Amino acid sequence: MEYLPNGCLRDYLQRHRAHLDPCFLLLYAAQICKGMEYLGSQRYVHRDLANRNILVESESHVKIGDFGLAKLLPQDKEYYVVREPGQSPIFWYAPESLSDNIFSRESDVWSFGVVLYELYTYSDKTHSPSEEFFRMMACDHSMPILCHLLELLTEGRRLPAPPGCPEEVQEIMRSCWASNPKDRPSFCALSPRLDALWAGRRG
Repeated sequence: MEYLPNGCLRDYLQRHRAHLDPCFLLLYAAQICKGMEYLGSQRYVHRDLANRNILVESESHVKIGDFGLAKLLPQDKEYYVVREPGQSPIFWYAPESLSDNIFSRESDVWSFGVVLYELYTYSDKTHSPSEEFFRMMACDHSMPILCHLLELLTEGRRLPAPPGCPEEVQEIMRSCWASNPKDRPSFCALSPRLDALWAGRRG
């Protein structure tokens, strides 16, 4: 993975929250979206999209990193079924990935919605995706965590709107978390929306 002195976006947001212009959150979102649009055009599924895997080159430039879980889609399919066991970042995963190990560009879009949530919570550890979902589970240990998470998502439970998050961004998050993968927007469709939001906020 490329080394950049500013480290990962998760740690960068935690360090610079007090003086980081909120407009940069939209810029980062737009850049990540463009990176994912390119990956998808090359038929790659990232499978581990999260702020901890976004590298900060400068205050105005971030890059997608850590392709250790990435998969190239088969030529005859638009999804990939993972067979090999291993630890997975389940709180960033779409329902079909949790239940059937199916990964696609649409499941990456779900993860992008979680990245937006992370951006607007400034990667606050007390409001991380895992902490929020554990709160929803209410310390019920009657079933495995993965099964409980899948049950919550099937019931329509989602991460809460971060304080101060623009309604337009909340709307994008909700669309990324559609239960049916076909109902989620593509990165190609999201890119101009985020560019427009960034341009509007910057102005």
